[in-house]
Amino acid sequence: MTPNDDLTLLWKALSDPTRRRILDLLADGPMTTGRIAADFSISRIAVMRHLNVLAAAGVVVNRKRGRERWHDLNFVPLQQAHERWFRPRAAAWAASLGRLKTKVEGTAPVAPPRAMIDLPIDIAQEIVLDAPRARVFAALTEDPGAWWGPPYLTAEATGLTLEPRLGGHFYERWGANAGQMLATVTAIRPDDRLQLTGPFHLGLAHGIADFRLAENEGRTVLAFSHRAFGDIGPEVTAAFAGGWTELLGRRLTAFVERGERLGIDTPSTGGT
Repeated sequence: MTPNDDLTLLWKALSDPTRRRILDLLADGPMTTGRIAADFSISRIAVMRHLNVLAAAGVVVNRKRGRERWHDLNFVPLQQAHERWFRPRAAAWAASLGRLKTKVEGTAPVAPPRAMIDLPIDIAQEIVLDAPRARVFAALTEDPGAWWGPPYLTAEATGLTLEPRLGGHFYERWGANAGQMLATVTAIRPDDRLQLTGPFHLGLAHGIADFRLAENEGRTVLAFSHRAFGDIGPEVTAAFAGGWTELLGRRLTAFVERGERLGIDTPSTGGT
């Protein structure tokens, strides 16, 4: 599939008012199929067909949890279309998109389902990268500082290191013999999967970031999720959703596809 094919699917997905309404609902947080279908007068099967179109375009990510299927809004394809035709400044846009409906229409956000209350951060994104899987995995594990950087690190950070082994540390460097732990490698399989578990600047909260890679006709499909629990406010949740969209959808993409280093470890400061 070519990038133009991706855009054709995106425009098709956005052309239907029912599908746009589904995206409005998911902007307030992940929902089950039943919860989405309850908002429409059409049949549940018709709603599922609309969800399949949105999933094919990449703007919705589906996850099975127990007997229920949950659906998440994936900002990345919308961000990439925005960058191509409008302004190459996606971070603030992506962080605020989830609040756009509430601000414009003056409606209160839908309360999250009870099963989601203990997970204030529950993000799922899917990104298609025009690069082989080995290159993407190397960028994640060997050179994270090439694409990960301010404002998603502390002010003291001078670099970023990930030890690509089970139990390896993922931490900020604060000069010589100083730094801060972000996470620990809790699962790793070369060119296939990386899982990081730790606070990720969330203080007393704790989370798991999971990166899964699949190759499709020379391109890499990166399925990403980040789930965290603890004392996390809604503003932090929105900031993390926008931050991951910026880091993966723009910076990682720029690095693996074009060699652009937009992170903290630039060629002048050295890599990890």
